[in-house]
Amino acid sequence: MIRYLEEQEKGRCRELWEEAFPDDTKPFGDYYFKEKMKDNHVLVCEEEGRIVSMLHRNPYRIYMRGTECVCDYIVGVSTAVSERHKGHMRNLILSVLRDMQEERMPFTFLMPARESLYLPYDFRFIFNQPRWVLRYGADIRREPCAGKLLAADLAEWQNAWLKRQYEVFAIRDEAYINRMQKELESEDGIIRLIYDGDWFVGMESEWGLKEREQRYLYTGERYRTLASEKPAIMARIVCLPEFLKQIRLSEDCREDEMTLEIGVSDLFVPQNQGVWKWHLTKEGSEAVQESRFIARGKTAVISIAEMTQWLFGCQIPVAVAEIPYGTEIEPFRGVFLDEVV
Repeated sequence: MIRYLEEQEKGRCRELWEEAFPDDTKPFGDYYFKEKMKDNHVLVCEEEGRIVSMLHRNPYRIYMRGTECVCDYIVGVSTAVSERHKGHMRNLILSVLRDMQEERMPFTFLMPARESLYLPYDFRFIFNQPRWVLRYGADIRREPCAGKLLAADLAEWQNAWLKRQYEVFAIRDEAYINRMQKELESEDGIIRLIYDGDWFVGMESEWGLKEREQRYLYTGERYRTLASEKPAIMARIVCLPEFLKQIRLSEDCREDEMTLEIGVSDLFVPQNQGVWKWHLTKEGSEAVQESRFIARGKTAVISIAEMTQWLFGCQIPVAVAEIPYGTEIEPFRGVFLDEVV
């Protein structure tokens, strides 16, 4: 049986969590089950009263090109060792995609343990995790955060820093910063504030009980050097018309508005499948489904996976060349989703 756990039941899935993620420390597990379980949804598959597979939906307020929505970060996808290869994970993912679509969630995202597990469900990488190194100068100094600034001040600074560079990111607020502090503390993490003379120019943190690593470095380009980056976050468009609302024509487009016909293939969210009339302006767009069926050869067709990569600004698929004025549609410029939990 597949169902969502009630609030008072959520602790029941810790046994499976510890079996599936043995590298997590106990302090981190304590943090997760105390903090993240407060507002998430846990979908499980039960057999004879035992949880054999689970998927956690952790909600985040997401900024999308000037608007705000709530999108779920999928974590904790796991199946008991004795119950693997029976289709439990597939059933949970398909169930959760259906639920998210009914909730009109624009997209969902996750940090995969293995990319191959999620590719079949049309998840694609949209964010590379950067590892930046601070550039030191004569006037650059770092100080411990404790007692320096309020969480609300840090949130305001981070949001302003993100908006200058990115069009999609998790919105910071006081609750976000306070929860991040608890997350860091679970792994003996610290936050340092960065100053150029007397001017506050950024912040950084590191954590890790077993091995120390950078959690983040937020500062301007003049103060950082990119040391490395790696694919980190995969995403999938869930409710196509909601997602498309913030996609627009480029400023250089010779037309101020236009209406296109486009075919979208989606094997797992049938509400996205079909032919759409897509009306775009330089402020946004609206998509209306004309048919669930796509007549072969009569309209350009793009898969939901290709659309995800294209509109998050990651890769222009070959199919875009077949869409009238496709190259004049402006995808999101800059995605920053560095959430770990």
